[in-house]
Amino acid sequence: MSINVKKAVIHVLNKEANEPLLNGYELEITEDLSIFLEKHITKSISDDEARKGRFKEGMNIIQTTSSRMIHEEDYFLEGSKDIARQLFKAMKTNSSISSTDLIVCTYDNEDEVYVAILKMDYTTSYIHEIEMDQDDFKISIKKQEISLPGPGQKIQKCAFVRDNYSREDFDLIILDNQINNKNDEEPIAQFFLNTFLSAELMMDSRTYTKLFKKETENWIREKAKEGDDHVEDIRELVINTIRQEDEIDLTTFSQNAFGAKQYLHEDFKAAMQEKGLDVEKFEVDKEWVEKKLCKVKLKIDNGIEVVVDYDIFNDKERFEILKNPDGTRSIIIKNISSIFEK
Repeated sequence: MSINVKKAVIHVLNKEANEPLLNGYELEITEDLSIFLEKHITKSISDDEARKGRFKEGMNIIQTTSSRMIHEEDYFLEGSKDIARQLFKAMKTNSSISSTDLIVCTYDNEDEVYVAILKMDYTTSYIHEIEMDQDDFKISIKKQEISLPGPGQKIQKCAFVRDNYSREDFDLIILDNQINNKNDEEPIAQFFLNTFLSAELMMDSRTYTKLFKKETENWIREKAKEGDDHVEDIRELVINTIRQEDEIDLTTFSQNAFGAKQYLHEDFKAAMQEKGLDVEKFEVDKEWVEKKLCKVKLKIDNGIEVVVDYDIFNDKERFEILKNPDGTRSIIIKNISSIFEK
């Protein structure tokens, strides 16, 4: 991913004020600022929770403003103010939403121009403070409560808007970690996506693949707690199916997993539909699979975690999980020639 920042501005959105504090000047794109923004943009777009989205039908301030900012460079500063006003208005709808700084910038990526909207929630940092006390230096530590997230930190909410005249299958990329951590029905979890952007998340092959892997694992854990210990054997089938198949048919998977146990068929399918897996079949995102499932991670109830390469996990000559008569399991690592402490 090659990011080239063209223009940028920062505005202050203080919830205690009646109006946002809008910058009258663009930021100077220094080398340090360019690196700062490029790292945040790249990190956010590459985040596993970033999703493609579409603007809802009808008049949309963010969509029309972003398109104009892309095509009219002289409109950039004024357009960023309109975006800041829209976010400030959305923030005012819920008292739990905290004050923030907003960075808006335009950037090139593979010959396409995007508008980045970065909600920079404040973080706490510490700096040293130097004073002279008679003939000695007095050095203390001072707390900074309105620091911006550093390049190595995650931004919780941001959006990257494409030019609506050149889009193919999506209008924007949205990262909103709060949606994933809260009930979708809570207003605070939806204000950025719905109230501010007036957009909706798309369901694509990556989303379906991730959803299948995550929610099947959650379903297995829940059933195991209820006493259906044998459902844990399905975990290996899930991993192998995602790794080996180009397309997953949920009915076929369910039949392979549960056989004649009809009650598990019905429970599994209902659980998947409830979590958003509302299709009969979907294409597996092989790029995501290779990136995320090259290793199998097992967390055992005695506090031990096992991380093993996928190929080794499936090699019974090297790694095996055995079920004991008393219902417990044993993990056997075989044919070890040497052991090193890391």
